[in-house]
Amino acid sequence: MTEPNDRFPGWDWDDPKGLDTRLEAFSAQVATCDTLEARPGALPRDHAELRELGITGIEFAAFRTAHPEGLGTDLATLRGSAPGPGTDPDPDPGPGTATEPGTLYRVDGDRWFTQLDIARPLPFADASVDWVYAEHLIEHVTLPVAVGWLREARRILRPGGVLRLTTPDLARYLVGYATGDGFLAKHRRRLTTLGFGPPMPARPAFLVNQIFRHYGHQWIYDLDELRHVLTRAGFGPEQIRHCAYRQGLRSDVADLDTAFRTDETVYVEADR
Repeated sequence: MTEPNDRFPGWDWDDPKGLDTRLEAFSAQVATCDTLEARPGALPRDHAELRELGITGIEFAAFRTAHPEGLGTDLATLRGSAPGPGTDPDPDPGPGTATEPGTLYRVDGDRWFTQLDIARPLPFADASVDWVYAEHLIEHVTLPVAVGWLREARRILRPGGVLRLTTPDLARYLVGYATGDGFLAKHRRRLTTLGFGPPMPARPAFLVNQIFRHYGHQWIYDLDELRHVLTRAGFGPEQIRHCAYRQGLRSDVADLDTAFRTDETVYVEADR
């Protein structure tokens, strides 16, 4: 029987920094679509301009949002493999088209996308969207960046709008480690199905440490820590709610939760 590492020569789970280049290559493979069509002109900024395009909210860390009225955004470049509608075919298209910040794109003819950095002010007017959604994004930035981004998300939400966050739950990891309830073993099997590298070590201490040290994670949250950053961003304590998987103020937004990550995730909403 072939050992798993035979498929991943040089792989060392105990060296998270050494895996950075592999993760970048893996991410680049994911950041692709069939067609990209750039929309001429500046990004839509206010509620009226976004609504004219059928956009009611923003999903961060999404190259292709599942919401039919959503705008997907990500820091990484999204690349298309074929010319967009109305573009003359190129016999040698090379790597295809690629996104640039400050431009709105139609992805595969039915979703909107723009490339932006959440460490910078969002390029939208006050009260411009009805909802904001981010699944497993906040743990990838430092605490000051997270607070600044949440402050910006609050600014662009319309009165009555909702922000929904999901992130790995530190409490779940620590309970699993302290009690040996099987969570860490289940989580390890789940990650193995991704096919990103050989199976992780089964050591409980490793499986807790990887949530801090792998995948570019910067800060791991429990419910209280999420409440902390949301209140620092300007949301009142009474506006913040602990939610369950696919349960929330707006079913269309809560339905963006993916089933694959329910074992490790904490769900929180804050309304405007």
